Amino acid sequence: GDHHFAEIALDAGLNKAQVEGLLTLISLVSQGKESMTIKNKAELWRTCDDADAELTPPVEYDVHTRSIWEWALDLLANPELGPHFIWYAECVYKHNGTEYEQFYNERWTSDRWWDIQSQLPTNVENAIPFAFILYADKTKLSLPGTVKGYPVVVQCANLPVDIQNSQLIGGSCVVGWLPIVSEDIAEEGKLGYTTLKHVVWHEVFIKLLKAVIQYSKYEYLHKCWDEITHWLFPLILILSADYEEQQAH
Repeated sequence: GDHHFAEIALDAGLNKAQVEGLLTLISLVSQGKESMTIKNKAELWRTCDDADAELTPPVEYDVHTRSIWEWALDLLANPELGPHFIWYAECVYKHNGTEYEQFYNERWTSDRWWDIQSQLPTNVENAIPFAFILYADKTKLSLPGTVKGYPVVVQCANLPVDIQNSQLIGGSCVVGWLPIVSEDIAEEGKLGYTTLKHVVWHEVFIKLLKAVIQYSKYEYLHKCWDEITHWLFPLILILSADYEEQQAH
């Protein structure tokens, strides 16, 4: 029993206080002074959820967003941008003096774009990927660093990189400001506090991407500037965000 307990404690990375607390609980249970009914992981999570619902007061966070889909439709409707949209995957090569080697200079030259396009429905004529890139990262909005923001920036990967990175129409656009969960030094690193940040991040992103998620399942019919009708399948090609918040909880 001792060896088994030590093995579990070491595998779980328990600290001194956690080990002593667990040993105390085991002792109390063995003496009949405490009782336990939890038999498996599912019951543990259910108990935690019940306690959370019973004891945790509701917390509201303000979220400021604009529709990514409406922004995307504005790009599609712009006649100046029309000729710059690239819909199909491309493979480009250059000669290195000995042989031709593949290189990547735009999003649609990546292997992933090829993989995505090959998975689109073959029974849908002119089915093409409509790809977005999202960046979400905390930033300081004042020189002293006391005012912080959490902007979400979107780019359309079907446009050339020089347009994406410009300040002109078709360039990066702020589509939201995520709430920043108040820093709590006493709670930092604890499961409950980390889970709260995960939940806030994921719930907000689901709302932000609501229309994109909808059309990714049922596609979107669009007549391009060249009068060719395409079925667009929106997707998130790249998501760059703070590591801690985006981890699945």
